Amino acid sequence: MPKLIIIGGSLATGKTSLARFLEEQTGIKRLSMDDLKETFFDLGGYRDRSWSKRIGGLAWPTFKELVDMHLERGDDVIAEATFLWPDDHEWIQALKDRHDADVRQIWMTADPKVTRDRFIARANSQERHPGHCDALEHVLEEFEKRFFHRRFDPMKIVGKTKVVDTTRFGDVDHDDVLRFID
Repeated sequence: MPKLIIIGGSLATGKTSLARFLEEQTGIKRLSMDDLKETFFDLGGYRDRSWSKRIGGLAWPTFKELVDMHLERGDDVIAEATFLWPDDHEWIQALKDRHDADVRQIWMTADPKVTRDRFIARANSQERHPGHCDALEHVLEEFEKRFFHRRFDPMKIVGKTKVVDTTRFGDVDHDDVLRFID
């Protein structure tokens, strides 16, 4: 039974950091929606926020197909994305059913004021691929309305869920997360 480890949550909650840690500690293949988008940006270029969203629209089906392919081979896989769309749980359920997968959801959350501050710090650094076009002058107003005023609930899935609050990164018990996916 392959394991599907879902790492989801809102912006700047630490999804990528945790997913990389888990990949390093377990050897389980990590698939990241942002990494895939960045590959597409490198191939197709980037221009503005609208272009970035179109690249995301191209990357999402590829991301889903790659997760499906790994499970089809019987591989465990870590799938990292926001998973904030209303029908994401349906896709996860279909994977679980099709591959008899053991689904473990790690839902990243943090105080919205903290995620806003992290997002701004990231936007003002050179850490983020410019193809995301999420520089503050382009997206802050949009993201204030969509992300930085509330916490998001985990997907309702058939499988185990662990909520990890990263308001203070130092409080995250990485060993506990490792036990959860084991």
